[in-house]
Amino acid sequence: MIRVIYSELDGPEGLTLRLEAFGHAGYAPAGQDIVCAGASTLMQALVSLLAGEKTARSDAWDEPEGPRLAVTAAAPQEPWVEGAFELAKAGFALLAERYPDNLRFADLSRRSEAAMMDLQLFAEGGETGGAGSAPALSEAQARQAVASGTLKPGREEAAPPETPKEEKIPKTNPGPEAPCPTPEPPRPPLPEHLPGRQAVAALHSRWAAEEAALRQVVPEFSLKTELQHPEMRRLMQLPGMRMADAYRLAHYEDALRQTAHAVEQGVVERIRQRASRPAENGTRPGSAAVTGADVSRMTRAQREALERKALHGEVITF
Repeated sequence: MIRVIYSELDGPEGLTLRLEAFGHAGYAPAGQDIVCAGASTLMQALVSLLAGEKTARSDAWDEPEGPRLAVTAAAPQEPWVEGAFELAKAGFALLAERYPDNLRFADLSRRSEAAMMDLQLFAEGGETGGAGSAPALSEAQARQAVASGTLKPGREEAAPPETPKEEKIPKTNPGPEAPCPTPEPPRPPLPEHLPGRQAVAALHSRWAAEEAALRQVVPEFSLKTELQHPEMRRLMQLPGMRMADAYRLAHYEDALRQTAHAVEQGVVERIRQRASRPAENGTRPGSAAVTGADVSRMTRAQREALERKALHGEVITF
């Protein structure tokens, strides 16, 4: 069994803290003993924490009953040194509660609680119960140990916590019913002519006039329909923006496409007109343009008409 003892020595400069552990846990063979591993981890962690502290010292001995390791911090200490010892003490207390047959922890300091003391640690037969049995736990400690799983309910049953009794509130005779509150009188209506209302009315009047003027140029224009487009709505919210300017900006790309299409149609029409014009003198090399009738280009009806004229004695000239 591993025995762990915490003690405090009162000196002229304060308390000297000492934590000592010795013995074998005997829980499992060497290399598989989890109790020994937990105790070794706690002691080595304490030694590592206090490695750079001037007032701390650690000693180790190899005895027939097993190894012995002691960590001492002389007075005065920093507050965190005392906290390191408290952390190690809490770890050994949990190990002792979970594995009482393999580890015993005793706090011999004056500040320890009575439940944490083990005055029969070295009494004969202390490992098998009797006078050397594990110290009794308080009700709060027993409930916490059972809830965390470190103590079986059969080992030490704590008294169930007392449920607070509900206080009965005495019933009082209800008094007379409070009178119903009188309804609030209606508030007077707001005046019809307010500065804000006048501004809104003036804005609507201006928009109506601008919409009518714009419809003369764009008959299909509708302000209600145009305001459904985000860009038109954003432009109309700008201060000083006119409706016609906002419409042109919102449909700028459409206007560009229409203009390009109109220009293209005009160019095509001009080319067609130039192709159908008769050739003029001086525009081509060679003789002047032929303006007389050409029999080879006449239709059959025209030739038959000339033939009938010739049969009637008319002289045909070209």
